[in-house]
Amino acid sequence: MNNKPLLLTGANGRTGRHILQAMVAKGVPVRAFIRDASQETELLELGAAECAVGDMMDEESIRAAVQGAGKILHIGPPMHPEEVAITQRFIDAGSKAGIEHFIYYSVMHPLRREVRHHRLKLDAEEALIESGLTYTILQPARYMQHLDPIWPRVVEQGVHAMPFDTQKLFNIVDLNDLAEACAVVAASDQHYFATYELAGSDALSQEDMVATISAVIGKPVRAEAVTLEQVAEKAKASGASDDRVEQMVIMNRHYDAHGFRGNPNVLQYLIGRPANRYASYVKSLAGRSA
Repeated sequence: MNNKPLLLTGANGRTGRHILQAMVAKGVPVRAFIRDASQETELLELGAAECAVGDMMDEESIRAAVQGAGKILHIGPPMHPEEVAITQRFIDAGSKAGIEHFIYYSVMHPLRREVRHHRLKLDAEEALIESGLTYTILQPARYMQHLDPIWPRVVEQGVHAMPFDTQKLFNIVDLNDLAEACAVVAASDQHYFATYELAGSDALSQEDMVATISAVIGKPVRAEAVTLEQVAEKAKASGASDDRVEQMVIMNRHYDAHGFRGNPNVLQYLIGRPANRYASYVKSLAGRSA
């Protein structure tokens, strides 16, 4: 790894912050791409070597941010309808700047075309593969950290509510493991032209999850399937756009029907250890919340 920084897009999001800290731990210098200059101080405190203020819709600010970077790790805005166009802007800027490695943070099973953000990520993967750039594609599963925002209700009311069938199986994965895998890929030239599916080790239903949570916190917790109508109402109340609401409903309907299964072998190969287990994650969350 040379001393040129890695440009990390989406650096101020939940995923981006985890990846930033993992990069710092691996000695990878990071230039954080942010939209709001007020975020700069906090990201520098997290370990970013520098920040670039720009907009993913603005080609000029992207070109400026890419100049002098050695690599790009691109995390697109969640469920954005312009995923392909945004990714293409970074591909084009990276090509012109002569970057050595483009890492794309995609999604597990992008071929699930019924779900638009899966389909758009598949199209973005295709654009990257055909760009001529040296690439790595990372395909993460659903995060264990989806438990975080509902944790207070889980503990206080004994209800674990997710918008899919309580029996459907998911190989959920710890975001910390994903971040470490990203850093491993960025710190080495051994992962060029690879596409990596990154899933957790346990195939769990909501019923499985509440059994683990109950054992950890010492009180009963029940699983509840949130209706798609409730999903839409909550999203609208939080200010989500009509497009975002529609896509959330489509995604959760698909997961409700099919689950989200994957294999942990590749993730464990990258991080060089077993993937974190759900019970360990829950114990850690409970300890932080105590």
